[in-house]
Amino acid sequence: MRVAINGLGRIGRQVLRQGIGRPEVELVALNDVAEAPALAMLLKYDSVHGRAPFRVAHGPGRLLLDGREIPLSREADPGRLPFGDLGAEVVLECSGRFNTRAGAELHLRDGVARVILGGPCADADLTLVPGVNASLASARGARAGGPPPFQAGPGSARILSAACPAGQALALLVDVLDRAFGVGHGLATVVESYRNDQRILDLPHPDLNLARAAAVSMIPAPSEAAACLGRVLPAMAGRFEAQAVRVPTPDVSLLDLCVTLERDVTLDEVHGAFRQAALDLPGLVEVLEDPLVSSDLVGATASCILDPFLTRLMAPRFLKLFAWHDNEAAYAARLLDLCLRAGGGQ
Repeated sequence: MRVAINGLGRIGRQVLRQGIGRPEVELVALNDVAEAPALAMLLKYDSVHGRAPFRVAHGPGRLLLDGREIPLSREADPGRLPFGDLGAEVVLECSGRFNTRAGAELHLRDGVARVILGGPCADADLTLVPGVNASLASARGARAGGPPPFQAGPGSARILSAACPAGQALALLVDVLDRAFGVGHGLATVVESYRNDQRILDLPHPDLNLARAAAVSMIPAPSEAAACLGRVLPAMAGRFEAQAVRVPTPDVSLLDLCVTLERDVTLDEVHGAFRQAALDLPGLVEVLEDPLVSSDLVGATASCILDPFLTRLMAPRFLKLFAWHDNEAAYAARLLDLCLRAGGGQ
């Protein structure tokens, strides 16, 4: 699959790092408003994920990664990008600036078949979560009465959203529970690392909580996870709410979910359902075998890592459980999965 990336921030660079090691992905073009020397340095040395496991260099209008030369442009207007002329079939929109239908459609020209947004989008053709309504979902069978697993094909959806990292984790959690026991309603709190839309020191911000120094406080913040869940599993729309608390760590998030179920369960049954899901959806769902903390999970690429040591059953149908995810590495891996699943229009 021939892929171009617009935006080489935290997610874009993670996609690039992982994509270099996936022979089924051909990275044909890159775009970011930053200069090549800065991008090469940030790609080679990462404060969270360490040094790149391949050679990184740069030249005029290009990055050289593991001996491969990839064209690099510095264009602020997606409508002027040469991605299609360079052979891209799919564009990964990772800049965070064009997560709307109107912005994404600017990429759809010169042979580009689809755009996959690295973030939530209310008016995308589809919001996809591998393991739920895309990718390996077909191996588990479509949910009765629900939408079929996404299949790429001529004339199918062209603007796709990969939800958000917490939305992917929540969708997998809820899907496993609903298939096994039936789900009523839920409340989720995403304990997540600070982001670059916050302030390093106290400075004005439209959200007065996010105006406060990110590395000093636990900061309440909005979350798109519940909205994403409703787009991925329409039967769950309006039945879940989510909020976030940003904490002073650079990576890895913990999803805290309280949920009501439609039948009585035991802890063994709950954990058994997730261990079966880990077998059905390898690489997407995992269950911890040891009690771990966030720093132990940096670089993990599963989107939903259940922590069975924290599960609590407050009543036979009232469950509290926790799942970890690396909000950078796992999300980047799912973007690449979606490129292969949804790309090319074939």
